[in-house]
Amino acid sequence: MMKRKGFSAAVKMICCVLAWVLVIGGAAVSWAEYPSKNISVIVPTGEGGAMDRVVRAVTNVWKDYIGVNFQSTFHAGASGEVGYMLFSKRPADGHTLLAGNIAPEMMMYVLQEPDFKFPDDFVYFACMDSDPAVLWVRKDGPIQTIQDLVEEGKKRPVTIATSRFPHPSTLAALLLAEATGAQFNIIPYGGGNPARTAGLTGEVDAVTTFLSSSLDFASDVKFIVMFQNENKWKDISRNAPTPKEALGIQMPEFGGNRAWAVSREFREKNPEEYTKLVDSFRKAFDDPKLQDEWKKVGMDPRFLEFKNEEESMKMAQDMIETAMKYKEILKGKK
Repeated sequence: MMKRKGFSAAVKMICCVLAWVLVIGGAAVSWAEYPSKNISVIVPTGEGGAMDRVVRAVTNVWKDYIGVNFQSTFHAGASGEVGYMLFSKRPADGHTLLAGNIAPEMMMYVLQEPDFKFPDDFVYFACMDSDPAVLWVRKDGPIQTIQDLVEEGKKRPVTIATSRFPHPSTLAALLLAEATGAQFNIIPYGGGNPARTAGLTGEVDAVTTFLSSSLDFASDVKFIVMFQNENKWKDISRNAPTPKEALGIQMPEFGGNRAWAVSREFREKNPEEYTKLVDSFRKAFDDPKLQDEWKKVGMDPRFLEFKNEEESMKMAQDMIETAMKYKEILKGKK
C-alpha cells in the first residue's frame, strides 16, 4: 500500500513538472510564432494617396524583418473616423495595425468625439516621417505670393482647397486669416487628389496641404508659405517663406507625421511580442533599402524621420491640446 502511495505521489510530481514544462514551452512557442499570420493594415484614408504609397514603401522592407506579409485595406470616411472605428473593434492580437497621420486624425478625434478612446484603445508606436503644412497656388495664376493672397482676401473671400476640414493645414490657413483680416473660404474636397486637382485647374485660388503630397507637380505650382518656424526644406519648396518671414506673424507650427498604431491591450498583455513588433519596424526603418522604396512610390526620402512611442504619443497629445484650444474656429465644419 505504501509503495502504491509512493508511486501515485511520484506520478503527480512528474505530471506537475510536465505541466510546468508545457506552460514554459507554450509561452516560448507563442513568442516564436508571433506573428503567426499576415498582418492587416487599416488605412483610414483613400487608396492611391500619400499614405497608401508610404505604407507600400515601408512594408516592402518591413516584411523581411517581421517574417510575414502585410495586407492593406482602405476605409476613408468622416475624416478618418471610419477607419479608426474599424481598427478599434479588431482583435487585440497584434495582427491588425493602423497606418495613420497623427495630426489630422487627433484633430478629428477632438472635433467629432468618436466612440473609440485615445490613448486607452491604442498607441502610436512609431512615426516614420515629418511633413510640413504649406499653401500653394498655380504658377501661372493671378496670385503669386502670400501677400497677394492676403490682399485679395481683404477684397473678397478667396477659395482654398483642403483634403478634409479637420486638418492641420486647414487650421493653419484659418489662423492666418484671423491674424491678417483676410477672408478665406476653406473648401474640403474629401481627399488630397481632388483638392490638388481643384488647385491645378484654377477651380480654387489656393490649396493648403502637406508639402510632400504636392511634389509630383511642383513645376506647376508655387509654394507661397510654409507653416513652420523655420523652413528646413528650402530646396524642394523653392524657399517658401514662413509666416514670420513673409508677414511678420508668429504662428504655431503645423504639419503631419505618418505613424503606426497597435492595440493598447496587445501592448500591455504581450510585452515580448510588442517589443518584437517595434524592434522589427526600427530595423526596417534603418535599412538603406527603405530610401529606395520611398523613391519608387514617388516620395522624397528627405521627409523620413523616425520617432519612438514616447515621442509619437507626445505629438498626439500636443495636437489634442492644440485642437481643443482652437476648437471654436474649427467646430463649425467637420
